[in-house]
Amino acid sequence: MKLLNKLTILACLFIGALASCESPDLAEGRTDQVNGLLNVTIKIPGNPAEYSATKKGPYEENEEITVKVPTTDDAPLDLTRLMCTVSLEHNCYMENPFKGETDFTNPVFVTVIDVNGNKHHNTIRILPTPPKTRFSKLWDKNAVELNIASRNITGLAINAQGLNVQEYDGKIYRYDMKTGSSVTTIEAARSFMMKADTDDAGHLVTARDNTYGAGFMVYYYDETKKEHILLLDYTAGDGCPDDLGYEFSVIGDVTSGKAFIYGMAPGMMTIYYWELQDGELVTPANQPNTLRYGPAGGNWDRAQVQRASLDDDSDHYLSFYSPSTADEDDETQEGKKGSRFHIFSPYMEVTEMNPQSHAYKILDFKVFTVNNDVFVAFIEQGYTAWANARVKVFEITKRSMMELSPEDDGYDKFCLFSGDEIAPTNYNRWGDIAVYKEATSTGYDIYIASTIVGYDTNESRIRMYKMNYYPQSVSYTHLTLPTILLV
Repeated sequence: MKLLNKLTILACLFIGALASCESPDLAEGRTDQVNGLLNVTIKIPGNPAEYSATKKGPYEENEEITVKVPTTDDAPLDLTRLMCTVSLEHNCYMENPFKGETDFTNPVFVTVIDVNGNKHHNTIRILPTPPKTRFSKLWDKNAVELNIASRNITGLAINAQGLNVQEYDGKIYRYDMKTGSSVTTIEAARSFMMKADTDDAGHLVTARDNTYGAGFMVYYYDETKKEHILLLDYTAGDGCPDDLGYEFSVIGDVTSGKAFIYGMAPGMMTIYYWELQDGELVTPANQPNTLRYGPAGGNWDRAQVQRASLDDDSDHYLSFYSPSTADEDDETQEGKKGSRFHIFSPYMEVTEMNPQSHAYKILDFKVFTVNNDVFVAFIEQGYTAWANARVKVFEITKRSMMELSPEDDGYDKFCLFSGDEIAPTNYNRWGDIAVYKEATSTGYDIYIASTIVGYDTNESRIRMYKMNYYPQSVSYTHLTLPTILLV
């Protein structure tokens, strides 16, 4: 009892002492924080992801704060049920704090009161934002449905006039890229024309395969004159290797300024290329530039190449195929041969895509850029001639992503799309891919066409996919914010 009385007396004395002291000066030794609102974060109920404002505070008076939140056609964002978290400076508070779920169908007005009692007014707007890319299949037709006489639909190119299909040693068939309906036919430039491409100005460019001594010849089609214009004639007599033109590519405008033509042949590991200026060869036709690609480790069965830019020190994209019967029983085994996809610099600094990311054979590829984001589309097939084939699309903006395998975290951000599979009988390992970019009010539509040659006209087919690209001005990250107040 005596102990209790002593404690009571001490407590009273302590309280009395506090009451007799002057109130502390909270402003002494610091600067008042008067900006109020620092950031806004939105969550979807049941989803752990947090989406921060496109701009961090402090904010100007009456400034609108925008938060982009993902949405899809399959699962549209419900603006009526969102949870808002705000970050405030010390000793600031909201006049009408958020409580649980909030309706953001319309912008929400907020008031924050700072340490000095001043009011700060802002508006929070939620912008439903689609993912960066979305894919759909527009059409799928075989050679019979396209009214192409043979199964050998070996070359594809897309320009403003439509999808151009080069039949091997035959005509050029032009279709509406969005529907697959026939537009017209164009006579081939010469015999044994095999591949097609478009230059940076949209000219249709076709290439001849050097078979039976025909030579490697390249033409562009003049849409006004309705005729083919010869750009390059590398004859067999001048040393053109057999089947040069099996693959080819162009970059630049083949009629104006600098441009390059590349040719590839099977059974070697050499890249052939010519420079043009204003439509005329700078590199003599019979004296091509050559690059022996040592990192291939030996002659390839076939290969495709694409120059990244017109710069003298441009990188190159390269796919080459070197099969091995040792892979017959397991085409996915560690250390398998088959195709490789490389990016190499002029100094032979090589970045290789993990071979587990693609099928045993890459039949063709196309690298394309949208808003500084870099993508590559493959038409690929498994080990055998009758194996499944499909289109794949990867984002390779960050080249380090190319190291990922399908089992790795983040692979879905690297491999964006795998198309449906078909199983043609493709003994010649013929396939081609073409890409066309079209600006829209919300971003870009990218048309990706692929062809694969089958046993007959029923098996040989063209598929057209569309990739919707939506610019992403903010990256959605899980942020740890200072002084988080959930109110």
